[in-house]
Amino acid sequence: MQPLPSQQLPASDSQSIPQIETYDEAPRGLLKRLAHSAYHSAAFLTSFIFHFALIMVLAMFTLTSQQRTQPLITVIEPDMVQDLDTFEIELDQLDVVSTEMATASMPVSEMGMAGEAIASMSAPVLQQEALDPTETVRVELSDIAMISTDSDSLIREIPSGTIGSAQEVVSNYQEAMDQITQELIWMMSKNKVLVIWLFDQSESMKDDQQRIRERIGRVYTEIGLTEEGQGDVLTTAVTSYGQGFQQLTQAPTSNLSEIQSAIDAIQIDQSGEEMACSAVMEALSRHRKYAQIADRKVALIMVTDESGNMNDNGAQLENAIKMAQQMDCRLFVMGREAMFGYPYAHYEWRHPFSGEMHLLRIDRGPETAYVEQLQTDGYGKRWDAMTSGFGPYEQVRLAKETGGRFFMLPGQEDDIHYVTDRKYDAKTMDFYRPDLRPRAAQVAEIKGDALKSLVTNVVYDLNPFQEDRKEVLTIRHWYSKDPDEMAKQVRKEQADVIPYGQYLDKAIKVLEKNRDLRDASTSLRWQANYDLMLGQLYAYRCRAYEYVVSSEMFLKNPTPPDPKREPYMEFRGWELRTNSKLVAADKTQDDADRAKELLTFVTKEYAGTPWATRAAWEVKRGFGSGLRPYYFDTRRRKSDKKVPIPKL
Repeated sequence: MQPLPSQQLPASDSQSIPQIETYDEAPRGLLKRLAHSAYHSAAFLTSFIFHFALIMVLAMFTLTSQQRTQPLITVIEPDMVQDLDTFEIELDQLDVVSTEMATASMPVSEMGMAGEAIASMSAPVLQQEALDPTETVRVELSDIAMISTDSDSLIREIPSGTIGSAQEVVSNYQEAMDQITQELIWMMSKNKVLVIWLFDQSESMKDDQQRIRERIGRVYTEIGLTEEGQGDVLTTAVTSYGQGFQQLTQAPTSNLSEIQSAIDAIQIDQSGEEMACSAVMEALSRHRKYAQIADRKVALIMVTDESGNMNDNGAQLENAIKMAQQMDCRLFVMGREAMFGYPYAHYEWRHPFSGEMHLLRIDRGPETAYVEQLQTDGYGKRWDAMTSGFGPYEQVRLAKETGGRFFMLPGQEDDIHYVTDRKYDAKTMDFYRPDLRPRAAQVAEIKGDALKSLVTNVVYDLNPFQEDRKEVLTIRHWYSKDPDEMAKQVRKEQADVIPYGQYLDKAIKVLEKNRDLRDASTSLRWQANYDLMLGQLYAYRCRAYEYVVSSEMFLKNPTPPDPKREPYMEFRGWELRTNSKLVAADKTQDDADRAKELLTFVTKEYAGTPWATRAAWEVKRGFGSGLRPYYFDTRRRKSDKKVPIPKL
């Protein structure tokens, strides 16, 4: 299927959408117990595929006679895992530690010898380039990095010398800085200390930098009032990063005005890239000799609102940890909450003259080494933003492994697209902590856990960000206002829904068949992953079938734009939306009922967690699909003046 116009991001990684209405589908939730039931009888599946095919045959009278190669649909069952030799990783490649970070312009793959090894493991592969529609699409298990057990080495395990936990929720910068002040005083009671501030140079961080500048005087004054703070026992370096790296203090200093001036000198990086792990290595490398000669302990404080470039994180995380450990450096992060099972969030930015809304992509997760949640909303790529209750995997791991802390600051989430921001109870979430072990260790252990293997296979099979499957897994969202063009677009989508429906059939069957794996698991997190996924798959199969039927009904009897709308509301075409009404209930009611049962179970069984929040979101969206006109409020348009789209 063709990617949605709203998903064809330009080079700026922004997304322009015709309007800012939210889906009727806002939050929903359902789940239920996964029983061996008659829902998955061969007759039911056969009926589903038959009716899909029948509708397609009737619908495709406008299609060309060009032959399509049907995608290969593969779901790997648990007993096949032992044959997946692709999960073997050369662990010794991770032992190489870069003593000097490569220049900022150097490709990520050249920044460390471990880069290539880990980059090949990174998942999902989130690409934005268009796919040749004539290319054969294969929907099958790709060369992915799997996820492993989370029963060991989790957030609560703190290296010796650490005060408190590796992750701590704070209400503001002052609270975080007060705690860092106490950490520094504790360090200075035993040694002289070098503090390296490392600031994210993105435009969204400018206000945060000034907040810290205003408060940093208080921190250093408090430290200076202590016996340990007299003289030059504490010196400070100020650095920043984006796509590159900046050293803002020529040498570490104890002069407060020099420190504040250095913060004022931080420039905005327009690239939209945050090479966080490489920047940590560069900051440490530049100050290694000073720390050794002056015999100082080192504390590095990173200030950011993003998780950092995915490739750089994958290539350099373990190197950054090892370099910090070699220098006996404690790493503190003032960061934001990760998105639930998803690498991104999107800021809503409206063009000041054209009035168009753009979605600016930012890296905000996930909270795990690899995604554990579906990357699709059933129609294509996810655009929601649901908080996870945890910080980004890389940043929490950096803090944990170096004896520091990750301070999870409240985010300015009002401008995040489709955001669902929940404050989860820390005690409840303690049972669902993500695995913070190295990626390589998690990959190596996946063969031993059939449930995690099964769930992960489905996650990556159904990943619309993968170039080799996004066309099959994406149903067009926006349709032309020209009737002939719109009909062609619908016909193509109807044809492409067939392999998608077949995959959903197979995935549901395999998950239901292996419920015993879920019941035998001792991990609440992975039981929740399984339960939520099964409910979502039923919902997505129901909506896919509803799309085929409702779009065919629309072509036969199209709904005209509202003739009574205000003159300034410009009709721009048609939009695919979810709704509560089923137009093919005789074929889809069973799926809708099963989805609601399963998702409702999740909202109750995992109350107070992101799993329950997402399940409720799915329920509220409804299980039907339909086309609606969309309009643009031309009063927003002030002129056609061009303004560059910012990169965050």
